[in-house]
Amino acid sequence: MKSSKLVVGAMFALVFMVGFVTMLTGPLAAVVKAQFGASNALSQFGVSANFLAYFFMGVPCGIVLKRKGYKTSALLSVAVGIAGVGLQIAAGFAASFALYVAGAFVAGLSMCMLNVTANPMLDAIGGGGNGGNRLVQFGCTFNSVGGMSAPLILGWLIGGEVAKANVLDALPVQVAAVVFFVVCFAVILRADIPEPHLDPASPPPWRDIAAAFRIRHFALGALAMFLFEPVECGICNMVNLYVTAEGTPAYLGPAVGGILISAYCALMMLGRFCAGLAGARVSARAMVGGASAVAIVLLSLAATVPFATVPVPFTSVALPVSALLMVLCGVCISVMFGGIFHLATEGLGRLVPVASGIVMTLVSGGALLALVGLVTDRFGILSSCWVFAALLAYILFYALGVRPGFDIEGRK
Repeated sequence: MKSSKLVVGAMFALVFMVGFVTMLTGPLAAVVKAQFGASNALSQFGVSANFLAYFFMGVPCGIVLKRKGYKTSALLSVAVGIAGVGLQIAAGFAASFALYVAGAFVAGLSMCMLNVTANPMLDAIGGGGNGGNRLVQFGCTFNSVGGMSAPLILGWLIGGEVAKANVLDALPVQVAAVVFFVVCFAVILRADIPEPHLDPASPPPWRDIAAAFRIRHFALGALAMFLFEPVECGICNMVNLYVTAEGTPAYLGPAVGGILISAYCALMMLGRFCAGLAGARVSARAMVGGASAVAIVLLSLAATVPFATVPVPFTSVALPVSALLMVLCGVCISVMFGGIFHLATEGLGRLVPVASGIVMTLVSGGALLALVGLVTDRFGILSSCWVFAALLAYILFYALGVRPGFDIEGRK
C-alpha cells in the first residue's frame, strides 16, 4: 500500500471521521436540553467540551507529529476516537450529563489529533501553494460528507418529539462510528505513509512555537481560526435550537432540525468540492475573503427580517426565512477552515508540524459557543447571527489585509 493515492485516501477517511463525530455532538444538544432540562447555554457544553479539547491537545500532537511521524499520530488519533465515542455510548446507558460531556471532550482530543495529522499531509502531498489548498479543500469535502451524514441519521433516529428524545437514541450511529474507526486503524497500520516532516532530533518545541508566532501571517491566521470555529458549528447548532424550541412559531421538531443541519453540511460539501476544482486557479485568499463577505450579509438579513416562512416543495413543511438564510451560510463557511489553515501555515517549512498543532489548539475557539448560548438566553436565538457576523468581519480583514512574508513586528 505504497501508492500516494492510498495515502490520500487514508487522509480523506480521517477527515471524514472528524466531520462525522464532531457533528454528532451538535444535534445532541437539543436532546440534552430536553432530557436534562438544560438551558441553551448548558446544552452547548458538549459542543464546547469537544472544542476545548483542541486547546489541550493541539501543540502536544504537533510535537508528536514532528518526532514520531504521521503514521504514529494517525494511529493514536483513531485509538483516542474509539475511547471518546465509547464514553458517549456509556453516557447514554447511564443517562449521565457529566459522562456525555466527558465523552465529547475525549472525542474532541481525537478530532484535534486527526486534524493536525491529516491537513498538513494533504497540503504537503499537493505541493503547497494552490495545489496544496486544492487537496486540502477536497479533504474538507469528505469532512462535510461525514458532517452531513451524522445529524441526518440522528434526526431520523430521534423522530418527531424532542421531549421524548434520549441520548441513547444515538446508539446505532455511535456504534457505526466505532466500527469505522476500527477499520481505519487497520488500514493505516498497513499503509506506508510518507514522513516529510519527521525529525526525531528536533530542537525543544518552545523554540519552534516562539518562531512561528514571530511570523505575522501565522499569528493572525491562528487567531482567525480561533474566531472561526464558533461560527462553523455555531450557525447550524443555532438553526437546530431555533426550529426545535417548543412553543415558538419557528418550531418544526428534531427531525426537521436534523435535516437542516444536514442541508448546511451538504452545502459545505458542495462548496468545498467546487473549491477543490477551482483551487488551482483561485487563491485561498480570494475564496476566504469573498465567502466571509457574503456570509456577513446573509447573517445580517437572518437577524433582521420579520418572521416569515417559505414552503418546501412537495412537503407540508414551511421553513422560517431566517433559518433558511442561516443554512445558506454553509456554502460560505465551506472554504474557510481549509483556506485559513493554508494561509496561516503557508511557507513555514520546518515549522509546519508545530504550527499545525498551534492552529488546531486554537480550534478550541469553538468552546465560545457556550458564551453564544448565554447571549441567546438573554436576547433570543437569532441574536447569535450578530455575534457570528462580527467574528467573520475579522476573518474578512485577515483574508484581504494580511500577506505572508512578514514577521510579527511587520518586517520582511
